[in-house]
Amino acid sequence: MIWFGKLSKIFAAPAGIALAPGDDAARMEQALRWVAARAPQLEGGELLDALAGTGWVDRETAARLLPAFRGFDADRVFAESLRSLSLRGDTAAEEFRSRVVRVVEDLTGDARLAALGPEQAIRFAHGEREGVVLAYPQVSFTLGGSAMKAVTAAVEELPDTLVIVARNFAEGAAAQLRSVLDRSEVPGTLVTVNLLLGMRAMALKYQPSPDRVIDLLGAGGALRSRDIAALGDR
Repeated sequence: MIWFGKLSKIFAAPAGIALAPGDDAARMEQALRWVAARAPQLEGGELLDALAGTGWVDRETAARLLPAFRGFDADRVFAESLRSLSLRGDTAAEEFRSRVVRVVEDLTGDARLAALGPEQAIRFAHGEREGVVLAYPQVSFTLGGSAMKAVTAAVEELPDTLVIVARNFAEGAAAQLRSVLDRSEVPGTLVTVNLLLGMRAMALKYQPSPDRVIDLLGAGGALRSRDIAALGDR
């Protein structure tokens, strides 16, 4: 992923968040969790720079202590953080989308935020195939308001697939989306946050081709656990 701006701004903790109590190891763990929630893929020098960017440890201290945290599971922390954000509603929308970008990039190899109607959307591409992901940190999501306008704007672009991500969906949401897309050739797929994270875990473990992942994202309707399991087939 391309990071825009300085690491010190991207990973710096807000002033209102207190330092971890105790010694350097406690501060190191807090910095690791902060960075992992945003960029679990970082390693080596990039990880050290990001840790120092939090303001909780300096780069030298991070380099000294990092070997003691070999068991730290950045992907688990990232998943926990995304699940937590998915419950917070509109106040977490920007941060939620920025982390879903990370997931989409892991799945397809390409992801970027861009405006789409009144919303920020996640766009991905692989070869000649392009897709749009709309991500909402909401429970029992229903299509309406600015989300409906974003879907309409996406349909006008005729992407190969349109994906909506939310914590979960209200009953009838899939039928609602189908009715909006009925006269277009755009497949619309609903993916819960837990299933999206499941897709990421399968993709990281089994390395399916981006085309297989995009086929799944373009399946239409609401994805199920059994659909995600197919990514593990060789």
